[in-house]
Order: sequence, then structure tokens, then C-alpha cells
Amino acid sequence: MQAAELRNDPFRRITVTPYTGTFGAEISDVDLNNIDEETTAEIREALLRYNVVFFQGQEFTPESQAAFVRRFGTLNRHPYVKGIDGHPDVFRIVKEPTDKHHFGNGWHTDLSYTETPAMGTVLYGMQVPEAGGDTMYASTVAAYEALDEGMKKMLDGVKAVYTNANTYGKDAKRFQDGVSKAMNVVAAEVKEVAHPVVRTHPETGKKGLYLSVIHFSHFEGMSPEQSKPLYDTLMAHATKPEFTLRFRWKTGSVAFWDNRCTMHYAVDDRIESTRVMQRVTLEGDRPF
Repeated sequence: MQAAELRNDPFRRITVTPYTGTFGAEISDVDLNNIDEETTAEIREALLRYNVVFFQGQEFTPESQAAFVRRFGTLNRHPYVKGIDGHPDVFRIVKEPTDKHHFGNGWHTDLSYTETPAMGTVLYGMQVPEAGGDTMYASTVAAYEALDEGMKKMLDGVKAVYTNANTYGKDAKRFQDGVSKAMNVVAAEVKEVAHPVVRTHPETGKKGLYLSVIHFSHFEGMSPEQSKPLYDTLMAHATKPEFTLRFRWKTGSVAFWDNRCTMHYAVDDRIESTRVMQRVTLEGDRPF
């Protein structure tokens, strides 16, 4: 796939306001239930340019959220989380005050333990606490570009092995702590897959670190013990404040992020009210 050339002319159908000086943007003046092809193209361009985009004041049903996301590609059906009745490609992330486990609580990219990880994810805030339950994002492109040339050369060709065991294996902490009764999560047969540590974005051509700490096992050719110091160094670099942002949810908020050039982290700050999010994910391709 050839790298896309981002247009220099301003957006005509949407208003785009940068969220930080590094990445992220808020898009306004749009109803995601009522968009045409040109508006869709501008949202996609904003996503490629800013890596994660946010919307406020939206109202999604499962049908309308799936229809919106389908404009950008093929929907992914999560291998271990059952979709809501009648909508297998849409599932809800529920955190009750009594739940010990917080879904996505750790830096990761979605489905990095699969052969073709998710291209993008659209998350909708259905029921959001007054405070708490934020999501953090990190730009892995900005992090890669800030590496020393020696580190870039060292990482060239290195592959990391990811596993579903950490999050969906029968011994995973989520099953020990107890999964929210409102979510249908099943234990998985353990699988592993290797992906390059430096990934090239198939549309922009930009290189970025491809990291997912909660799914990481080891580097190819190295033991987990030998792998950990280097991986910890990369994670500490990639999650510096300069490369991250923190999004505070409201009911009706929507976040759309590009898993090919970002990581994210669901903050578990012990919120004392129920949090309900609705998620739809896009199929991706094999990292290279």
C-alpha cells in the first residue's frame, strides 16, 4: 500500500482543533450519525494527521456506531469478548464500583497478540463518571522519531513476541480478580505472534515504535528476563509526557484512535460509579 499524501488545504466539512503540540485533535461541527463521503474522508485525514481524534455530544446506538465505523473499513469481531445481542461486532466495556479488574489498564495497542492487529478503534462514552476513568494515549511515531540514531539502528529488524496469555489466558489476572458480570469475556487458548518493534504505517509511511506492554512476552531470540530491561527502556521513553495526552470522558464523547501509531491506557483511579463504554474495532493488516 502506498503512503498517503496528507492535504495541506484546511478542512471544509469539520472543525479540527489540535489537542497537544505533538498529536491528537478534537473534531467539532459534525454529527457522526449523519455524514457523507467527503466528511468521512476529512475525518480519516484528521486521524492520519493527528493519530487520535475526539468528538463530543454524540449519540450512538449499536447500529449507528457500527455504521459509522464501517465507513473506514471492515469491522473486527473480538476473539474473546462477546458482542452485545444482535451486534457481534459491538461490545461494551463495563466497570462497576465493586469490580477489581479495569479493562485495558496498561499501555497497549488493541489485538497486538493477533497476526493482524486492529487498524483503529472507536470508543463511545455511554455512562461516564463525573471524575475518573480517563484514557491516556501515546504517540509511538513521535517517540520513535526522538530516539538516538544508534538506537534506531539497533532496533531495525528486531521482533517482539506478543501473547494473549497475559490478558485472556486462564491464569490471567482478570479471571483471578473476577470479570465484570456485565461483560462476557472467555479464557483463550494461549497463542503467540511476533511483530517488528519498529513498524511502518501503511498509509503515511511514517515509522513508529510498536509496543504493547500488557501483551508483551519477549524479544525473538531472547528470554523474557533478558528482554525486560530493553523493553522497559523503550516503554519509559515512549510514555514520556511529551509523547502522551490524557482524555477526560463525558457522556457522549467519542474517541477514534489509530492503533498503528499509538498506544493507550485505561486509567484505573478507583472510580466509585459505573462506567459503560461501547467499542467497535476495525480489522488491520500485518505490521511490517
